[in-house]
Amino acid sequence: MNPRVMTASSRARLFGLIDRSARRLGVRITLAVNTLEQKRLEAIRSLGINVVVDVGANVGQYARELRAGGYRGRIISFEPVPDAYCTLAAMASENHTCLEMGLGSFDGEAMMFITRKSVNSSFREPDPQLQTKVASAEVCAKHLVKVRKLDTILPSLINPGDRVYLKIDTQGFEKEVLMGAASSLSNVYAVEVELSLVRMYLGQALLPDVWNLLETAGFRPSWVERGFRDPVTNWLCQLDALFVRTDEGKPAGSKQGAVLAGEETLS
Repeated sequence: MNPRVMTASSRARLFGLIDRSARRLGVRITLAVNTLEQKRLEAIRSLGINVVVDVGANVGQYARELRAGGYRGRIISFEPVPDAYCTLAAMASENHTCLEMGLGSFDGEAMMFITRKSVNSSFREPDPQLQTKVASAEVCAKHLVKVRKLDTILPSLINPGDRVYLKIDTQGFEKEVLMGAASSLSNVYAVEVELSLVRMYLGQALLPDVWNLLETAGFRPSWVERGFRDPVTNWLCQLDALFVRTDEGKPAGSKQGAVLAGEETLS
């Protein structure tokens, strides 16, 4: 049977058969539609997003994932760790701006704690317990880097009428990024952010504070996905969440503004 003309019930039966077979091998299969990656692409399409602001870009993993998913619009990536920035800038393709700086609630400089695996680096020092449990989170260097508020830098990077998707992955510095983006949020239609349930970085804001800040700014959660778990206790430590503007909760369905390559879907 051609999968493109399968009925919903046929697809469900086929998936159930495959899932049951996989479980016997200790593998669990999840429909692609039930992932943050897919929900991100749905939001980009339905909200008419044409600019993605990638805060905490590291070496470009997020940008590559966006391109692989079909997004062809502008990407603006911020990364303050020098080595990671060099890798990021080298992989950037057309329509991708990379800036060597961190974002926060002030304009100036701040100390970056660089960890053995750069993806764990932060303006906040990793909690000693985290460094003990996760070797890649051990601090191996410190570096003074440039910090800017999104409100300071974004107006020069976007055009009037641009619709922005803001992604924040800053290892305990999420609240500070949002505090420095008070004016910029008027151009933002969705926010993807990593939220911590327990303290992983000294002085960081936890989930309730960041969640309340986003709701106060006019955003509501659209999707939540399990993130990092403690490797020793298996307790859940982080969530990845997607928030959308409350006045965009039921998009009109217009896709003309979104810069997303056409996708083939089952019918």
